Amino acid sequence: MSFNQTPGGTALAHPYRGLPVLACHWPTPAELPQFCSCGALDCPTPARHPLGTLTASDATRELGQLSRWWLAHPAANLATFTDAARVGVIELHHPELVHPANPDRVLRLLRVRGADPCPVIWAGPGRLQFLVQPGQLGADPAPVPAGPSDPFAAERSAVTPLASGTLLLLPPSRLMSGQRLGWKRRPCHASRLATATPLLEQLTDLIDTGALSDLQALLSK
Repeated sequence: MSFNQTPGGTALAHPYRGLPVLACHWPTPAELPQFCSCGALDCPTPARHPLGTLTASDATRELGQLSRWWLAHPAANLATFTDAARVGVIELHHPELVHPANPDRVLRLLRVRGADPCPVIWAGPGRLQFLVQPGQLGADPAPVPAGPSDPFAAERSAVTPLASGTLLLLPPSRLMSGQRLGWKRRPCHASRLATATPLLEQLTDLIDTGALSDLQALLSK
């Protein structure tokens, strides 16, 4: 993961990848983040909501507007929004499955299984976000029945298609922990994202078969 590029510089690059961008609040102070830059001590989504009165409809690929936002707020986080037509996200969130000792193991397993490559964001400890064509993600996923003896019930819920209209922080945005998001696999263009359904099935299968639970077997490959 590379954190060398500034938020403003990165924001200006995303329009060329087909991603509209919006400026968001960020964690303060920089040295020891404790508060959202919006100033609300009880902010419900600290460092994860648009600046001022901006909304999802203000996300833009217009370079002049992006330059003005980041000239005024150089530390601002940057985000885009999922939608039903172009950009969807499948999130894998589990502190053990996305193991801190080897956060790339999920990607290695997917490559072995021939899954289509797609952009992947490391979105904090235990969390990976896969950018995909929305496909059927706009619909509510059918509930998966789980009996009391189902050993994978908790892990299966770790694979979540994000709803259309969800704010998605983009690297190198900072979390309240002070950590920066990073690309595990960078995007080429939003028009060339992998379809959602096969990846969703692959991730679910990796959990159902227990493949993500065997760290030592993967590291020995």
